[in-house]
Amino acid sequence: MSIKNIPEPERLKEFRLANPDATWNQLKSDSNVNNALKVTAIKKTAGLCVYCEHKLIAKTDYQIEHFYPKKGNNNSDFGVGKPNWAIEWDNLYPGCLGGTAQVVHFTEKYDIDFRTGANKKNKRRLTCGQKKGEIDPEGLIIKPTELNNRDPIFLFNGADGSIRLNVEACIRQNISTDLGESQIVKLNLNSQRLKDARLELASSLRTQFDKAFQFDGDAIEELVEDWLALNENEMYELPFISMISSKYERN
Repeated sequence: MSIKNIPEPERLKEFRLANPDATWNQLKSDSNVNNALKVTAIKKTAGLCVYCEHKLIAKTDYQIEHFYPKKGNNNSDFGVGKPNWAIEWDNLYPGCLGGTAQVVHFTEKYDIDFRTGANKKNKRRLTCGQKKGEIDPEGLIIKPTELNNRDPIFLFNGADGSIRLNVEACIRQNISTDLGESQIVKLNLNSQRLKDARLELASSLRTQFDKAFQFDGDAIEELVEDWLALNENEMYELPFISMISSKYERN
């Protein structure tokens, strides 16, 4: 997932400068700041979860993800010289609810199957920020800004929907293979829920690909470009953009 360089929203900047030791709950209690944050943060990933790349849905499957934990009641709790990670713009990313979205919010089978059902009793479905929790990510999870979805470090398995490490891409991007493997485990990116969601998308794309190839082989490149393109709101129409790029895009 490539992170776009989006300017910090003015309301957040003003709040942060006026309240340098604010907690996350204090930020959220200011609806104007919280709304500005959520509207702007989602632009960093063009509408996808920063970890699994599922397409986010405002109010029902979207939350602000802190890469570094938001623990602490004031800036000093994060260590000498460290910013207040609870409200620091560079630490705030758009994330899905990790499978804990509520069934009552959806009518489509896809959403019910692939966004819900994870909880304390069914931890195997938990992914992304819900799985990561408050752990220190150093040495365990790749910083989002270090990834590039046009050179994905994960390869898609069309047989079962799983992902595995692309060692060559890791070498090109100077990313430790141990760190890449840890990313998959710590975020549970090979949960059955995500594997099934990837498979469903892959099946749909394959049908479109085969049809285009049958009738106009020259249209293949344009089709893939459409899949990877941003819409008029600068958002992706499809999820799992790195999977699409690794499988179909020509280098």
